[in-house]
Amino acid sequence: MRTNHHLLPLCCILSALCPITLSAQVLTSMRHTPQPSDSLLAYKLPYLHVNDTGRNCMWDFSQITTDTAEVIEVDYFAPSADTTRVGLHREHANYYYRYTQDTLWLIGYENSRTHVRYSSPLPLLRFPLAYGDSIEGAFSGKGQYCHLLPFSVEGTITSHVDAMGKLVLPEMTIDTAIRVCTKKHYEENMRAQTIVNETCLRWYSPYCRYPLLETVCVQTIKGNDTTSFASSYYFPQEQDEKPSPKEKQLDSINEPQDSLITNVVYAPNPVYTDLTIQYSLVRSAQVYISVHYNGGASTYQTPVRQEEEGPHSVTINMSGLPVGTYVVYIHADNTVVSGNIVKL
Repeated sequence: MRTNHHLLPLCCILSALCPITLSAQVLTSMRHTPQPSDSLLAYKLPYLHVNDTGRNCMWDFSQITTDTAEVIEVDYFAPSADTTRVGLHREHANYYYRYTQDTLWLIGYENSRTHVRYSSPLPLLRFPLAYGDSIEGAFSGKGQYCHLLPFSVEGTITSHVDAMGKLVLPEMTIDTAIRVCTKKHYEENMRAQTIVNETCLRWYSPYCRYPLLETVCVQTIKGNDTTSFASSYYFPQEQDEKPSPKEKQLDSINEPQDSLITNVVYAPNPVYTDLTIQYSLVRSAQVYISVHYNGGASTYQTPVRQEEEGPHSVTINMSGLPVGTYVVYIHADNTVVSGNIVKL
């Protein structure tokens, strides 16, 4: 197995942020959004029949064996300079995604015979995602078969977190796993109409970026002919270090205990133009704020100034900065607090 990055260095995407603690059974954009250059291996397995839903489920897949399984390489890549887009190469096909606001969208796919671009893309996940949450929408697009025959596609998609509980796999046990059930129904119109019904179940750990287990069942109807395909995929991954129970799960809030700097809020996040930084000081201090692109060299810094105890607010114009991920540091005497910001 090969895995490059498991923990996504992005903050949770909310229109306005406040100091809250998220449950360990929540999927967030900072941990579960695909990243270019990530690579991992999947094992293709016989279909696993799983019917249980609800809370406190117990999924014991400890007997899964990969000895005779087909090994599949899963590679993510940057399809363009647009940092909101990411591509996935898997089983001789490319899939293209876009991440905007708080939602991950499928915007197209292609293989050796078919390519499709969605004018109305498919909403896949909306963050943060917890048990009982769902997202649905209609999608449509156009494509070509064998580079000759044009066709159109339209349908509906629903993703629902329908279960949570304990997930036991051959190499690890996840006590706080959640499962996302995605159902798609769509029609392809070429020379004849094709109807496709697809159900996909994905099990996630709060501490692994990608699903650990996936089952797919596809039914295709062409006229009087119906064909079905079903399979499962196992993605062994290492878990990131689990946060302590008191740790804040929003990267935009990083307050050491007894810190000189408290009540930190960055809003809006993602930001297009003006970023407002709110914080409080427990005593007077020398303060300045610096902005770093991808955690590297400073791209902006405020003058150092003496500030008194109490609340403060600073607005930074980020409209001229490139799209990407930034780290904002608040410096107060010898104390530093940081937060991740997404610039769109």
